[in-house]
Amino acid sequence: MIVKSVTMISWELDPFRTRGGTAYAIRRLADQLTGLGIETRVLLPDCLDTRPGKDLTPKLLPMLVKMRTEVRGGPRVLQYSEFCRAALEAVEQISTSTGPVIAHGDEGAMFIIERNRKRSSEPSVFWLHSLYDPPICDFSKDQRRLLPSRSLLASAVMMADIVVTSTGILKDAREFEWPEQLKELQKALTFASDGHRVLTVESMGCLPGGPKNSQGTLIPTSSLENLKNVPSPYVLFPCRPSVDKGLGIFAAIAERLRADNIACVAVQRPPPRVKLEDPSRNGDIYWLPWLAQDELLVAMRNAACTVLPSITEGFGLAAAESISLGVATLYQEVGGHHGLQEHPNALPVPLTTSERAQLYGLWSELMSTHPDSWPVWARHEISLRPLVEKWVEAIRSVVYRGDGDLGGIENAHFPERPVEDEWGNRLRRRIEVGTNA
Repeated sequence: MIVKSVTMISWELDPFRTRGGTAYAIRRLADQLTGLGIETRVLLPDCLDTRPGKDLTPKLLPMLVKMRTEVRGGPRVLQYSEFCRAALEAVEQISTSTGPVIAHGDEGAMFIIERNRKRSSEPSVFWLHSLYDPPICDFSKDQRRLLPSRSLLASAVMMADIVVTSTGILKDAREFEWPEQLKELQKALTFASDGHRVLTVESMGCLPGGPKNSQGTLIPTSSLENLKNVPSPYVLFPCRPSVDKGLGIFAAIAERLRADNIACVAVQRPPPRVKLEDPSRNGDIYWLPWLAQDELLVAMRNAACTVLPSITEGFGLAAAESISLGVATLYQEVGGHHGLQEHPNALPVPLTTSERAQLYGLWSELMSTHPDSWPVWARHEISLRPLVEKWVEAIRSVVYRGDGDLGGIENAHFPERPVEDEWGNRLRRRIEVGTNA
């Protein structure tokens, strides 16, 4: 089939509704598809932060679906389920062909499950952005009967015609046993891969077309004024400050590097979401206010290196962006971070298979409570000290390059990425050659 149009089911789409990095990834995918001449309709919940404006390209069509008021404010999975119900109803009412339907993440998983009963001739694509697999206990009995598994994500993987994920997630699924809460998803992914229903795409294929330029200069009137108070050299934690992104590990690193006079810098959440009670907010970490994208780039350019000790990663977009901008980037080889080492400035902190399994165990506990749970981190902190030591030594070796020179690695030019590797192109080709290719 020739793909002329697609319909996305997405809880987020930059800039209309942004709760995390997924919103940016989905917008870039949509832009890639429209750049191929494919009409891209994006179904969103009718509770946006920003209304679609006039700057949209003609082929990008955000469409709001009306959710029942009584569900708003309820359990997370019920809000997503209601969104999927409303989206399915909207898709059925669209008079023209919707083309393939792409449901994103745990928010769109129930759409795949509900649509499976309709036996549509158009292929369904489930895009697995992360390993967050919410509990299904809040679903009604009727909803739970629709699931062929006790796992929401596993159920969507089992029912989709095409599953999109990263090579790294699939690598982890094949190389060690996942904890109990993730076993059904692991089994579903490997089964789908064996059945040739999985398309793997890499984080680099989601990034903008070319590297941005920056002189790394401070703007006196910007939020970066605070950076002038940070001792040099410093290392930067450039992503959302939460335990699942590795903030606990970073706090432990900061404590160890204090004696080396290497400063550790992180960016706070936007003001309404700052949590002052976090144990990490101490003298070992220098905190910057929330930064705009161009300000973050300046902070990255001035750092000896960026560090991303993530507990889990779907695609590892933050690491990929840092690498592609010519910044020395230390990261943990887990999930979507696998495979980045072939790129300039990519500096993996190697993990044993046992350590990867240990991180998945921590992630499983975080997923059961809250991805930013410090009490969960505290239970694992002692057992992860050897990993923290690896990080400390890796950072030292980058900051003090052999002969004692400071400043990290020279910024390298990142080669132009082939258009064929873009997510939109790979998905289009896969759909056109058939779902069982």
